Formats: sequence, C-alpha cells, structure tokens
Amino acid sequence: MTGSASRVEVALLGGGIWAREEHAPAIEAAQNYLSFKAVYSRSAASAHSIAENISSPVDIYSEDTENRFDDLLQRSDIQAVVVSLPIGHQSRFIKSALLAGKHVLSEKPVAENIEEAKALINWYRTEINGPTWTVAENWRFLKSYEYAAKELKNLGKIIGFQGRQHDVVPENWKFNLTEWRRNPIHQGGYLLDGGVHYVAGLRLLLGEEPGNQIASLAAFTNQIQPYLPPVDTADVILRTRAGVTGVFQISRGTSLRADEWTIACSNGWIKIENETVTISRNGEIEVVTIPNERTGVPPEIRAWGQGLVEGKTRSEQEPEAALADLELIELMLKSGSQGGIPLECSHQDVLN
Repeated sequence: MTGSASRVEVALLGGGIWAREEHAPAIEAAQNYLSFKAVYSRSAASAHSIAENISSPVDIYSEDTENRFDDLLQRSDIQAVVVSLPIGHQSRFIKSALLAGKHVLSEKPVAENIEEAKALINWYRTEINGPTWTVAENWRFLKSYEYAAKELKNLGKIIGFQGRQHDVVPENWKFNLTEWRRNPIHQGGYLLDGGVHYVAGLRLLLGEEPGNQIASLAAFTNQIQPYLPPVDTADVILRTRAGVTGVFQISRGTSLRADEWTIACSNGWIKIENETVTISRNGEIEVVTIPNERTGVPPEIRAWGQGLVEGKTRSEQEPEAALADLELIELMLKSGSQGGIPLECSHQDVLN
C-alpha cells in the first residue's frame, strides 16, 4: 500500500450531480494514491452537498464566500484538481489550474468543439512544463469493454461493426433539470455529452491495429423530442482506413431501447451489452458477464492517481485521445446538418 506521505492532495472543482455521485466518492476511495482536501463550486450550498456525502473532512471554496477559486489555487499543499463542470466552462478552469502548477483531470469532452480542443491542447503542449492535463473518459475503464477488446484480438481481422444506443431522456430526469443540459449552448446537446462515451467504446474495441482507425463518416440527424435541442438522434455510417464499414445509431429521444456494440471478425463476432459479452467463435456461442466497477469512474480516478504518484500519464487519458472521440461526434453533427455529406477525419492517429 502506498504510504500517506506519497499521496497526492486533490481538490474537486464542481458541485453537480456527476461530481457528487461519481467523482467525489471515487476520489475518496482512491486513498492509496489520493488525499481529498477541498471542494470548489459556484455556490457554497452545492459545495457543501459534496462535503456532506463523504467521510473525509474537506475545505469549501465558492464564489459566494470569502474563499474562492483563486484562493484554492494558491494552496501549495493541493497538487491536483478534478474538473467536473459544465462543458462550456471547463477550459477556463483547466488553464487556470495548470498555470497555478496543478495537475488536472477534466471531465469529457475535452472541449466544446474541435477548434477549441486543438487550441487548448497546443497551448498545453507548448506552454506548460511540469503539471499534467488528462481527460476523464470512464468508458475506457469499463471491464466489460476491456474484456471484449482483448477477446477481439483472437478472432481475426475486423470486417464490420454496428452500434445501437437507444433510450429516452425523461423531461424531468435529474440530469435534465440542470440548466446547461436543458438549454445547451454546446453543440449536439446530449449527443455530445453522452455520445463521446459510445465512440470511445467503439475506438477501444476497434483497437490500434493499422487500418482500424475511422477515416470518414456520414450521418443524418433529427430532433424527436422538442425538449431535447438541438438534435437528439443520429444515424451514422462510418468507414475505417482499411475500407471496413459500420453503422452507429444513437438516440436520446426514442421509444427504442438498446445499448450495444457488435464487432464482426473473420473468425467470429463479439457483442457487448453493458456487462454481458457474447462471443461467437468457430460456430460456438459463449455468453459471459463481466461486472463493471460502477460507471468506470472509480478505476479511472484510481488510474489517474496512480499515474500521478508514479510520475506518468496513461495514453488513454491523454487529451489527444479525447480529441479523437470529440472529432467523431462533431463530424457526425456537421454531416447531419449538411444533409448527410461524407466528412473526413483528421485526429484519429492516437492511442485509445
């Protein structure tokens, strides 16, 4: 077990649902590597809602008290921050924390759009020396996806794939009651906010073999539910550099229900549905259950903390990997807004 003297002292930036239900308990649970020291939110009330649900005593910072964000950044004992804020607000906090010498793990997506992400990554790579910036994508830490990706390597060449992610966001769902999700200023609404998870899962399954990277896509988009602007549905055709084609159907406003990726290979296929992995190999069907650790956030936070203690970052948490996820969603939205024209990818040459 790592001694407490070598643990990294961490602050959580954000007082929303995801910060409270996922990030805060995950930080506290990663006690081999992290020591939870402070919470910042716009309001003291939301910051206290985090503190009240964890056992560790933490200091509170907010914009409606004397102890504000700038005061938190001045603390030399806090070495790292987890940024769990609305999509449109994160970049400012990422930059401020890095400039203050803090390591940063920011919630996906990497930025609101490709151009902002490229500028932020370029600034980080050229101007920041010392503190690290990584991006949280919890689907890369789902055990069921890790297992499926490993098994795919034994089934030969990938020859096709299809994904169906169908559900409906209830109008009064707790996440939809947050203003920034109900009236999004970021592109794509829930298709960006949740869609990056699904394409991250696809990229993990396709792996890093030459030719498996997505080269282009075309999409049609639609808004089914009037309370889910600007669009809540997309049907996408994707092509890899090797010429393999696949389809991806995602809707947050449909009566259909599905959550699956199926990857066809020369010697069989694999379907993953949450924790259920079905493998067809030599005509034999095997169904296994691979339990995930909650949403994947606990192992994600633990891996980040371990990396900080050991002085290294994991390739799947580098911002360039998150940019590759973002690119697929943005091109999907752009293609849909232009009548389904094919668009080429430019940022897929990264590790998953």
